[in-house]
Amino acid sequence: MNKVLFFSGLNQHVTDIFRGMMPEGFEVSCHSNSLSDKEKAELIREAEFVVLHPAEISDSVLQEGKSLRLLQLLTAGYDKVDLKVTGELDIPVATNGGANAWAVAEHSIALLLGLYRKLIACDRSVREGKWRQAVTGYDIFEVAGKTVGLLGAGNIGKKVAKRLKAFETNILYYDASAAPELETELGARKVSLDELLREADIITIHLPLLPETRGLIGERELQMMKPTTVLLNASRAEIVEEEALITALKEKRIAGAGLDVFHKEPISPEDPLLTLENVILSPHIAGHAYEGWSRRMSFAWENIQRVAAGEAPLSLARPKNK
Repeated sequence: MNKVLFFSGLNQHVTDIFRGMMPEGFEVSCHSNSLSDKEKAELIREAEFVVLHPAEISDSVLQEGKSLRLLQLLTAGYDKVDLKVTGELDIPVATNGGANAWAVAEHSIALLLGLYRKLIACDRSVREGKWRQAVTGYDIFEVAGKTVGLLGAGNIGKKVAKRLKAFETNILYYDASAAPELETELGARKVSLDELLREADIITIHLPLLPETRGLIGERELQMMKPTTVLLNASRAEIVEEEALITALKEKRIAGAGLDVFHKEPISPEDPLLTLENVILSPHIAGHAYEGWSRRMSFAWENIQRVAAGEAPLSLARPKNK
């Protein structure tokens, strides 16, 4: 029997989906991600495959995985797994293969529409009996005709682009490793980071957190944006310098932000972002959707079976030094 170990921070329903998809020839052991490293180390010694959600595991635990053939993540992000260590231990690390891309793309657009149509303020005004007092009609906007700037054009970025193209937008993208299909399929234009920052009305981030993307958007980059620009981030908070963003929002140097990720999670009750009216916040749930869990689990099992059969895994995480 091939031994699979699942460290989960998810509810029992999601764990049951994973168990229910188990193919013949495998046995799975599910445990809480909140176990101590000592407890995890004891469990991992006999495992051939480890599945993680959230995608967090310490180096000391990995060192005990002498039989590990694959570390399979149920997330797109992998920044909390030390790929240098897994490389030294010869443990391949795979992401979720874009299984949550649909959910993140739709959530990003929801953040945009919430900002443009002031949906939170409108909902509050109706509930408070103030009817149309939340908006004047001159302070809400259409997406049509706007220029969208994608920072990252991978699985998620491409889905965002396809959906926003239907809103009759112009698409720019910045991604050194992106395939040219966005240009041929959507008429999107590949540009430099500075050109994207200057021209885009809507900037949406879909990059992994790597040394070269950490702090990519800081004071200089925010200064280059139009005062009418909105910034969306459903990727990783650390790609944006938080203090610089808060200052730009307070001073109305950009129009607004839709954020699903934060430097500290859960967000602190004292965080200045909570006081701003030109932001919409969600609790790092962009990738969560009912349909997506089955897709994630299915991909994980397919990848595990590939490795068990002697084949290379799909959707390998990129080493941080590349």
